[in-house]
Amino acid sequence: MSQQALSKARSKFNHTPFLKLFIAVRNALYGESNRPYLERFEDKYYLIAIDGSELALPNIPKLREKFGGTGSKASSPTTRISAAYDVLNDYVIDADITPLSTDERTHAFRHIDAVEKIIDPTQILYLFDRGYPSEELIRRLSNQSHYLMRVRAKFNKKIDQLPLGSHVITMYGDIRVRVFKFTLPSGEIEMLISNLFDLPDEEFKPLYFKRWRIEIKYDVVKNKLELPNFNGFTENIILQDFWISMYMLNIAAVAKHEADAKIQAERADKDNAYEYQANVNTIIGSLRNRFADAVFSRSKRIRVMKINRILIELQHSVVPIRPGKTAVRFENTRKTKFHHNKKSNL
Repeated sequence: MSQQALSKARSKFNHTPFLKLFIAVRNALYGESNRPYLERFEDKYYLIAIDGSELALPNIPKLREKFGGTGSKASSPTTRISAAYDVLNDYVIDADITPLSTDERTHAFRHIDAVEKIIDPTQILYLFDRGYPSEELIRRLSNQSHYLMRVRAKFNKKIDQLPLGSHVITMYGDIRVRVFKFTLPSGEIEMLISNLFDLPDEEFKPLYFKRWRIEIKYDVVKNKLELPNFNGFTENIILQDFWISMYMLNIAAVAKHEADAKIQAERADKDNAYEYQANVNTIIGSLRNRFADAVFSRSKRIRVMKINRILIELQHSVVPIRPGKTAVRFENTRKTKFHHNKKSNL
């Protein structure tokens, strides 16, 4: 089948089954039988980072009309994507794709409503970057949930005037807020607010920086799953590719958990300088090439056998975990991010 024929056939297939597939896997991961195995901060809170990103679309007028555009005269079709991400367990709990006109805070409220349908709000600690704080959001989360937010300068005069360190103030007349101010290596003053009043001062910085893992997740979406390299040019296929990618993110996370457990067991008695984990590139490649063939096998025995083969392959492709290592970023000088016709269908 040619790529053109496949794209034409897919354009007639509604995207909603892929959304339902994502939800089904998400619900299984957070079902009662699996919850005892999920990690929580201080054994109390699920750490849920909420953040969004923009995604370039094919340069088609209908897509620009539907989703909006960026750049000169808003001529480049672009959509806004957003996710609620469990940073300790590596799962996307909720996701959304909308026109650019939908702002980040609207996404945040949608995510909060979705997350709190499957997790007790008292067991959630939300992490937000500085684009999200508002009186409405702070009031919403002050009832049952917990939060840790980065705030901008001039967000609140009381906060701006506070010295470095930890403080408790009252905002909006009746809401007690914990404020923590500290200096970054760059010299910039970071300001965090929270309704965690019993957290030691020294834990605020490392706790907030766990939010960075959602940025890494977006890197996986865009550069390893290659979501911007869409398989077609219609709104329906854009939505298909998005929900397939969200589904595959969680499947890849499950595979990584399984492979990492086997890797740690295998290396338990070895005197290695570093701990090791499964290679994310190998995980994505293996799932892209062989996962569909495994799950669509009619025999349960063959399905299990093929999935075990994937896990064995992942177990033997490892990379060391080097704490604190940062990678040098090189500018991509190519005009197009991905080669044409490169992306495989997941």
